[in-house]
Amino acid sequence: MSALPKSTNDDEERRLASLARHGVLDTPPEQAFDDLTHLVAQVLGMPIALVSLIDRDRQWFKSRVGIDVCSTPRDFAFCDHAIRQPDVMVVEDASADPRFASNPLVTGDPFIRFYAGAPLIADDGSALGTLCVIDRQPRRLDARQRETLALLSRQVMAQLNLRRQAMRMETLLHDLQDRTQLLSQLSHRVPGVIYQFRLYPDGRSCFPYASERMWDMYEVHPEEALHDASCVISRIHPQDVQAVLDSIETSATNMLPWRHEYRVVLPQQGTKWRFGDAVPERLPDGSVLWHGFITDITERRLHQERTHRLAYYDPLTGLPNRRLLIDRLERELAHLRRCGRLGALLFIDLDNFKQINDARGHAVGDDLLRQVAQRLTGVLRQDDTVARLGGDEFVVQVGNLDPDVEVAARQARLVAEKVRTVLEGRYEVAGFPYSSTGSIGLTLFPRGDATTVDDLLREADTAMYRAKSGGRNRIEFFEATMQSEVEERLAMEQDLQLALAGEQFDVHVQPQVDAQGRIIGGELLMRWHHPQRGNVPPNVFIPLAEESTLILQLGQMVLQRACEALARLQQAGRQWTLSVNVSPRQFRSPDFVDCVSHALKEAGADARGLILEVTEGLLIDDWQGTVSRMSELVALGLRFSIDDFGTGYSSLAYLKKLPLYELKIDRTFVRDTPSDPNDTAIVEAILSVSQHLGLRVVAEGVETEEQAAFLTSHGCQCLQGYLFARPMPLSGWLDDVMA
Repeated sequence: MSALPKSTNDDEERRLASLARHGVLDTPPEQAFDDLTHLVAQVLGMPIALVSLIDRDRQWFKSRVGIDVCSTPRDFAFCDHAIRQPDVMVVEDASADPRFASNPLVTGDPFIRFYAGAPLIADDGSALGTLCVIDRQPRRLDARQRETLALLSRQVMAQLNLRRQAMRMETLLHDLQDRTQLLSQLSHRVPGVIYQFRLYPDGRSCFPYASERMWDMYEVHPEEALHDASCVISRIHPQDVQAVLDSIETSATNMLPWRHEYRVVLPQQGTKWRFGDAVPERLPDGSVLWHGFITDITERRLHQERTHRLAYYDPLTGLPNRRLLIDRLERELAHLRRCGRLGALLFIDLDNFKQINDARGHAVGDDLLRQVAQRLTGVLRQDDTVARLGGDEFVVQVGNLDPDVEVAARQARLVAEKVRTVLEGRYEVAGFPYSSTGSIGLTLFPRGDATTVDDLLREADTAMYRAKSGGRNRIEFFEATMQSEVEERLAMEQDLQLALAGEQFDVHVQPQVDAQGRIIGGELLMRWHHPQRGNVPPNVFIPLAEESTLILQLGQMVLQRACEALARLQQAGRQWTLSVNVSPRQFRSPDFVDCVSHALKEAGADARGLILEVTEGLLIDDWQGTVSRMSELVALGLRFSIDDFGTGYSSLAYLKKLPLYELKIDRTFVRDTPSDPNDTAIVEAILSVSQHLGLRVVAEGVETEEQAAFLTSHGCQCLQGYLFARPMPLSGWLDDVMA
């Protein structure tokens, strides 16, 4: 026999180790392998077929057809040559092959003349043996037959792998049974439930394992949650269930241990506290399996809650005490400094409480204090804090006010007024009526990085004493200047309401001219002449009206006057346009389209002469709603203009998408044109874009001939400003132009 191809000792040892891991040597026959040997013998027409495995000193047949022996020495094995080949090895006539001519298996029984073997390649690349066929006559094997033999050898190898996996599973099963028995013994002695919880990618969940103490924790038997965890989840307190689910999701996403304290509501035990601790494991199918335990912590939590309530809450009213108030104020100060908003602190002292307490006794006084606490809690928002400092002193912390000091002061004043009003109501204690009011000191915060909680309490307390000295049942701001400003604004609001009823408003118009200076329209403007204040500027009263519903009444008045004026102009043959400013609040009012339509019809005006001016800020919120509302109005025949273009949400995108007719260049850009290169560039850009989009441009604030010449030379079709005319009463202007 000729020498075998060389292989290193390390390679051979690795191959033998791989064969040993499969655990197949010297095992009884198995149907799966016998079926394959019979199949290969039949398909290839061979009398002998073998599944041969090459051990250290022998070849052993796991399955055989046409031969009685179960092994031979390795030195005689054709298969020892075949496992060193990458493909099927074929010996057409062994007696003529110098490698095998003198082989005892050739010269003696079974008298091999033909041999073909395909190696059995394991996952690690090792050749464990072959699937081979043998004949006692010389023969040949074509390419198709070779492929068939190779294919069936891969099936044999697949069976070997399946067998190995089955052995491994059997070993794991025995180990699992041992561990399960140990776990069962432990679970009966652990004060809680040991469990596995599985969350699938589609959201389903279950408890593949739970010890018998599942009943103690959830009043659910383990088998009830084996395939569906909903029966357990339904036991979690409604206020805690979302936090529990969120914490599970976080654990699954980050593969971090799950630890959570939560309440359960049980049919027999009532509300209890539970603590869960588990470690997640990602499974191949994408699901997550937690291994952990859940135990009862009700007593510990109740003890913590009692201790916390004694430390942080007033025992008489149940409100936060000074300690908790200071803690919340410190956090609120830090929060407001970060977000840039303002808060307010109200210091409340009950008027005449000492007389009631002294005259009727502490029991009556205590009951009255409890009623005050209930009223304060009921009138404020959930995020606000009501605290009792002691005696008849209460403090209210209000957060999330406007970042503008003046607006925040007004908001705080409204809250304080609600508190003052609710405290005025009659009290009833033990069947007897009592009256008590409150003096309220008010301060805003933060006003600087140096502001402390002690500063706030001192300021609010000082303001409260000012309220008491001023006659009780009053509200006082800590800063006198702020208080006067707030009171001035409130007075202005009241005057604004009276002005509407007293016809103090008048509509003015500022004419608009073309490049030749001919009048082509005008913009309507609101003017307010107060009997004591004189002429109130629009930038003072318009923002006030915007914050209330008064802007709707003002806007409707101007709209009606505009439609009436248009009708007069159109009847006289003047096809001019009149522009009306529309506030965001008016634009978004549900009946605005109907109001515009009604005003046009009632006046008999052609809608094509009416231009509604809106600001860019209107486009920021509810873009789709804005476009829809504008489209409804355009369908009536009127047109839209963007007022003060370039000062707000300037975007070329909305210029293409909105049904616009006109842009108005803000006076701040016109003022320094053409002397200022930056403003000039902006004006030129607006004019260029407008021309390309087919939009008319109105330049506001034109005051010099130089400005007018520059604008008209660059294609501006419409000019408006003091150079041509100042705003004048609409009625007088109409009389002049109609003459």
